Amino acid sequence: MADRHQFRAKWHDYNTGLYFVTICTHEKRHLFGRIVSDNPEGTRFIASALGEIVDGCIKKIPDIHPDVEVCNYVVMPNHIHMVLSVGAQYIAPAATEGIFRNTGCLKPPMRGDPVEDNHFNSRLAVVIRTFKAAVTREARAQCIAPLQVWQRSFHEHIIREQHAFENIMNYVDTNAENWNMDCFLISK
Repeated sequence: MADRHQFRAKWHDYNTGLYFVTICTHEKRHLFGRIVSDNPEGTRFIASALGEIVDGCIKKIPDIHPDVEVCNYVVMPNHIHMVLSVGAQYIAPAATEGIFRNTGCLKPPMRGDPVEDNHFNSRLAVVIRTFKAAVTREARAQCIAPLQVWQRSFHEHIIREQHAFENIMNYVDTNAENWNMDCFLISK
């Protein structure tokens, strides 16, 4: 495992912050549903039974982890995107229409001493691991889980400023509409 590419920031501990998280299905298989674009309502995602479980488990994250807020998410045929706030100080919702202001990881951008932890037990990693396990457990209980649901690990981006937050929220909101251009479109 020492030769694996380390893609987590060595200057951040992943215990608090605002993150854009992407988790793919094993081999990017289309397990969670399908995208339909030939209807008057426009392009939309139609969830499979497993996709419904994924959606339900995302909604339960704050119940299981009270210090975590799911700011936005989308379930797609072979991946999910979530914007997660770990630690309440990173999000300041506006009073109107769910628009967020003064958002972002407020840690200074200067890189301090490297974090000695390997991030496997960081708060973010525990939240993602718990979520993936809950989906797999519930799918197996309903006898609808394939042998492997998830790709190993996950990708995260630390959101550090308002502009980035707004761009990511828009990307999540329009993900189904832009499915034909999505880098995760390939299915095996």
